[in-house]
Amino acid sequence: MIGKSYFFLTLLQVGLSQEWNYVTPREVTAQEGLCVQIACHYTHPSHLANHLRVGIWYKSKKQSPSSIVFHSKDHNHETLQFRNRTRLSGDLENGDCSLIINNIKLEDAGPYFFRIVFDSQNSYNYYPGTQLHISDFTDNPRIVPAEIIAGKRVDINCIFNTTCNGTAPVLTWDTPTDVPGSVSNTVTQHGVTLTYTSVLSLTPSLRHHGQTLTCRLRDPSVSPERTLILTVQYAPQNLSMNSFDMIYTSSINIIEGDSAVIICSVASFPASNLTWGHLNVTMNRTSSNNELWLVIPHVTSRDTGDYECAAENEHGAVEGSITIIVERRDSKNWTVGLITAGIILSCFLAGMLIFVYVRNTWDESRCSCFHSQGHTDKPDNLPYATINFSKGPNGDRTVHRSEVMEYAEIRFQRN
Repeated sequence: MIGKSYFFLTLLQVGLSQEWNYVTPREVTAQEGLCVQIACHYTHPSHLANHLRVGIWYKSKKQSPSSIVFHSKDHNHETLQFRNRTRLSGDLENGDCSLIINNIKLEDAGPYFFRIVFDSQNSYNYYPGTQLHISDFTDNPRIVPAEIIAGKRVDINCIFNTTCNGTAPVLTWDTPTDVPGSVSNTVTQHGVTLTYTSVLSLTPSLRHHGQTLTCRLRDPSVSPERTLILTVQYAPQNLSMNSFDMIYTSSINIIEGDSAVIICSVASFPASNLTWGHLNVTMNRTSSNNELWLVIPHVTSRDTGDYECAAENEHGAVEGSITIIVERRDSKNWTVGLITAGIILSCFLAGMLIFVYVRNTWDESRCSCFHSQGHTDKPDNLPYATINFSKGPNGDRTVHRSEVMEYAEIRFQRN
């Protein structure tokens, strides 16, 4: 601010003096590839006000035809290095000798001064001049942050500022093919600053989250750019409730005395506030986190019932519920015992059936083998022996015979 005040105060003094005088900055820095303006205002004796004049800029500390940067009457006098790259930004008749150089190059650095020529008797070199410095290009376009919400139209602004009205830069957008939008460009001026603005209007959706938009400055010598990663905000969705050994269902069975861990998770951006509740009582809550655990370390019958998980962020809310069913441990053991007994009994019966089947099969095989050797089990074909047993004589010296028949099977094996 002090520098500008000094500049305009000096300009006022020059205007009042109406002599050979001028105002120009001692040093100017320009970025390679852009344009630069060397501000310049001059005065001359008042009797020359209606005379024709020629303005000449030199890149040198001394006047030399080989160092002419700009010639208001004949551009052929300009050196090849600057031809078609220089012009005056104001009206020479009104004392404005400001010089614009487009497409700045590193070799453009050096001293510059202005000369005014009315005729052979009236001309003046305005010393000392301005030292021009060239720096690397650093001014990239700037993308103004905007809140991007799924389903809502948004305008994204890309801005580039410059202090000279040389070759106008062009701002363009590179967008993914599935991100349709419209573009509008404007130029505004505030003091010596020109502001180029490109507005991209689009309606983002959740599938655009994480995709990139690029604003690029197209200039004859540079193409700087700025990239924006789309961060699409959206309401909570896809709420799920899982435990370590199950996926989401409407209920979960837990043995009395065991512990229960149920994880409620949701997708949203920004992250949601999650809450676990049971019987209208909040059991657990978290802020800005899309996951919340419900832990019941020792389940009792009183824990039976519905448990609600709710997720909410600034764009919406979603909720779900799951039912916990508590089973008695002894009934569970009895059920397990019955199942075990049934398995054992089934195995036993199966074993018995297999045993009977194998034995019958073995007997039939044995019988078949015996018949094949000419034997029979019929009693009529077996050899018998009869044994008589007689009692001793009675007193009348008679013998009573009592026949007792006994049978025995006698088998003979042939050699």
